[in-house]
Amino acid sequence: MRRAGLSCWAIAVATAVAASRSALAQESAEWTWRGDPASGRRVFVERGCVRCHAIWGNGGSLGPDFATVGAGRSMLQLAGLFWNHTPRMIETVRRRGFPWPTLSEQELADVISYVYYVKLFDEPGDPELGERWFRDKRCVQCHRLGGAGGRVGPALDGYARYVAPIMLAEGMWNHGPAMQATQRQSGVPTPTFEGREMADLQAYIRRASALEGRQVVLLEPPQPERGRRLFADKGCVSCHGSAGRGTSAGPDLRAATQQLRVSEIAGVLWNHSFEMSARMQERGVGFPRFSGTEMGDVIAFLYYLRFNETGGDRRTGQEVFRAKGCAGCHLPDSGVAIAPDLSRSVAVRTPMGLAATMWNHAPAMFGAMGGRVEWPRFEGNEMRDLWVYLRSLRRADARH
Repeated sequence: MRRAGLSCWAIAVATAVAASRSALAQESAEWTWRGDPASGRRVFVERGCVRCHAIWGNGGSLGPDFATVGAGRSMLQLAGLFWNHTPRMIETVRRRGFPWPTLSEQELADVISYVYYVKLFDEPGDPELGERWFRDKRCVQCHRLGGAGGRVGPALDGYARYVAPIMLAEGMWNHGPAMQATQRQSGVPTPTFEGREMADLQAYIRRASALEGRQVVLLEPPQPERGRRLFADKGCVSCHGSAGRGTSAGPDLRAATQQLRVSEIAGVLWNHSFEMSARMQERGVGFPRFSGTEMGDVIAFLYYLRFNETGGDRRTGQEVFRAKGCAGCHLPDSGVAIAPDLSRSVAVRTPMGLAATMWNHAPAMFGAMGGRVEWPRFEGNEMRDLWVYLRSLRRADARH
């Protein structure tokens, strides 16, 4: 039963990814989307990645399920994870007679974008846990569900139309100030949410609701670019900055939302709303409210804050280049002619150009190393720092 539900959920995610193409291709000065998850899904299938890797349990089992690796990592951090996986993958495709899936710079960016995007969606929550949260957080004292419960607040049966907890979170957010005032007057503690409790609560609402003849409402896929605009239009930038990096008036939301899914980010926003509402009242600023899928879009924007992070440290990159053994083969003074001089390579013009070139040449490199040299692995921001260093070499070479 659980497996079937997960398969249906994966199909819904795939449909949402396919529908998101045009919205996620937009660019802005401070927040840039460089990959297309819809194209990435197509490449994932056509190049045979699906034979070994699954998305939410749908696909092969020889490699890891990619739905579990994306959130909270930048595009180049994920490129580094892909690279670290190549030795095992090379051996597997050779043993099974599969061709090595070469990728252009854009195709690699698209596949990584797809892997990142699918983690935005929540796996359905646990209704048994949701029933417990509904009771322990004392929701039942104010809200009716399935004909039972309080009448202080609105009945929650209507939220059973939705699989994901976004609309529930939006309704809670919009009623937050009034709800919190009522709770203070009645001595009921305001609930807070951790982990996937919001998703569990949504699953319980779907099971316990008395709503008849319900049809599942499939929401429009969340759009990070639209969320960025809403983040500004709703006044969030006044406290959190245009890129969500925080100011003296509000925290850095990159840290608060790192490696979290939709329901978890929704919980973080709800927990933050108590203090936020009080501060805004003191300043005479209206509390922001959302309609339609606006909260989902804002959450998607927050989810992507780390994905396209730029920067990098040249000196750290130089140390990475040396420590990983790259300098022994890829510099003109190395005395070894088995690898190209990266100081002159066009591959380092862009970070994904470097990542794609490395990926495509991985089988040849693996063969040349012959197990005599340890395969270089990249952790954290090492791939990004390496690219900054190699780009600096190319620029220096161009000046001469």
